Amino acid sequence: MDSLHVNGGRWDCHTHIYGPWEDFPLPEGAVYRPAAAPMAALLETHRKLGISHGVLVQAACYGTDHSALLDAIAGTGGRYKGVALLNGSESDSQLEALHAGGVRGIRFNFMGHLAEGQNISELKALAERVGSIGWHVLLHGKLGQILPILDSWRSLRTTLVIDHMSRPDPALEMDRDGLVALRRYFDNECRWIKLSGIDRMMSGSNEPWSRALPHVRGLLAAAPERAIWGSDWPHPNIQGDVPDDSKLLAFVEEVCGDPEAADAVLVHNPRRLYL
Repeated sequence: MDSLHVNGGRWDCHTHIYGPWEDFPLPEGAVYRPAAAPMAALLETHRKLGISHGVLVQAACYGTDHSALLDAIAGTGGRYKGVALLNGSESDSQLEALHAGGVRGIRFNFMGHLAEGQNISELKALAERVGSIGWHVLLHGKLGQILPILDSWRSLRTTLVIDHMSRPDPALEMDRDGLVALRRYFDNECRWIKLSGIDRMMSGSNEPWSRALPHVRGLLAAAPERAIWGSDWPHPNIQGDVPDDSKLLAFVEEVCGDPEAADAVLVHNPRRLYL
């Protein structure tokens, strides 16, 4: 595969895959049991959207078994990368194997049951460890969870990516104020924002997503060279109807406002982060 095909084109920086079950069954006690959504279906979705690159975020239901993720990445010729879930016990050789398989980051989940039993000091040590090999950390939680962590980790040089815009509810005054507070942390060049989850941000409501435009544009303006986008395909555990991926892509283009800004978010920024 030529380097232009590998390095050029639009990115979807947040997807999950499930199955095929005959090859990659869920473990006993999986935290949730989604419908099958194999890599072949994701690739077809991306083909229709004109997306050539992607990031597979390890699904919590698979735990730390990355077999499905690594197998999917292996068939893409370098066009897709991965974000892992780790428990901190991994050896250096295990991290090296994940890196060789295309993993470039890890995810810390602070949402609901996913947050149980986590030690912030241990997570910081893990963030420092993966940062030393050039990986980043996705921080997935609500504003009230994410802002204190960003505050206590101000000196951390590992790249932190705020997942799903920190899951705000713009109908709440405290979250509107929290979004303003969040923007202040992007004076740190190691802090990135993922402009994903507008459907979750609006709680699955039928209200026009355009009502959230000022908030999302504020985040983009705070870090225009460190903003990326993801569809969250196939949209696990959502409220309301499954969103149309083409409309999600159209929304982020509307947020960007012009082709140059859209190219930054959809092409240039993710390429710098993942390649």
